[in-house]
Amino acid sequence: MADDDGSCGDRARLKALNLFENSSLGASALFVPILANALTGSYMLVGVIAAGYGVAQALSYAYFGRLADRYGKMGRFVRFGFLASSIAFFAHVLAYDGLTLMLVRLAAGVATGVYAGAMIALSHDRTNNGKLAGIVSFGSLGWLVGTIGAGVMQQLTSSYTFVFLLAGSIFLAGFMVSLGLNRVEAGKKGKDGTSHANASSTSLLHVARKNGRVYASFMLRHVGAAATWSIFPIFLNQELRLNGIELGSVYALNALTQFVFMNTVMKRIGSSVDMNLFIQAGVLLSSVVFLAYYASSTYVHIIPAQILLGIAWSMLYLGSLYILLNRSSDGERASSTALLESAMSISIIIGSLVGGVMAELAGLRAVMLLSSLLCLASFLVALNWRGLTGLRNGVGYISARYSMMVKRLRI
Repeated sequence: MADDDGSCGDRARLKALNLFENSSLGASALFVPILANALTGSYMLVGVIAAGYGVAQALSYAYFGRLADRYGKMGRFVRFGFLASSIAFFAHVLAYDGLTLMLVRLAAGVATGVYAGAMIALSHDRTNNGKLAGIVSFGSLGWLVGTIGAGVMQQLTSSYTFVFLLAGSIFLAGFMVSLGLNRVEAGKKGKDGTSHANASSTSLLHVARKNGRVYASFMLRHVGAAATWSIFPIFLNQELRLNGIELGSVYALNALTQFVFMNTVMKRIGSSVDMNLFIQAGVLLSSVVFLAYYASSTYVHIIPAQILLGIAWSMLYLGSLYILLNRSSDGERASSTALLESAMSISIIIGSLVGGVMAELAGLRAVMLLSSLLCLASFLVALNWRGLTGLRNGVGYISARYSMMVKRLRI
């Protein structure tokens, strides 16, 4: 019973950590591009700064994810990562030009890569995908809280300083919560009392080859997404004339949709369902979202696109995580999920550079059109798994789930 209570307590803490992490990241992500543009006066340098952050994060994810698998001390990596992230995000208030902002973002990239793989590995329950969905969904809720909080704070204070002080404080609160994580690490112990579950001899290269198809499809879609995200706050602020509160609400709507969708549809997905179907649907819907951005002219046009984006990302991200975790051995869980985060960061590097250059040469809307085309290419790659029949079955599965929920509500 004590073990069950400890597991429940750890799940609650992991939900809180996902909430805190993404609240801080959401609060800062909303205004870093705008701050970078104000300090440098160049869309291209905005992309360079975002790319630098992605480089540091990608290397950190891979390195610390492998260390976590090797030594098995997942909780320690989570605690150290949150403490380092708190320091890095507090340091954002010290940036006064493009170079200092770049240095601070490099530090933030390294710090946030320390805990990522270990935290997902701790969250994983191999026999129940729904538990992982429930924990990950609090990251989306955190993004909602962070973006709304940052938008309101910036609107009230007309200063970015308080936004980054808020981001650092949230990571510090997460560090305090992480101190209560169960000290007994996952994995079986041998007669000598040492843990062997994570003593995997497989290399990162082996893990990458084993899951190469998942990473490749994910990266292609996210290159397109990152190109738009690098300039999206600028687009909303300059072309659609959104204020701080409206900016926050746009990001928050996406996050709220993710939280609801993950806790209704994705939380009920069993291990027998083919997760490739969700990846296919996720990348196709993403292409539609970026087309909607391209055609938008008012705040109202962005609202349905954000709802659709929340559904698309939930299917893509959780589908990828389920595949990686369910096929990984005990000594590969942190590594395989950390490599997915690395793939995301590498995509940010490429996409941010592409987005900055494209915006400089052809304007902000051209970036969104390119993003839609890249997501279409990702969809075509994803079809190699199961084809159009699999996609149709996946959409039918989702529709059936929603129909059941509607019938229950009517009853």
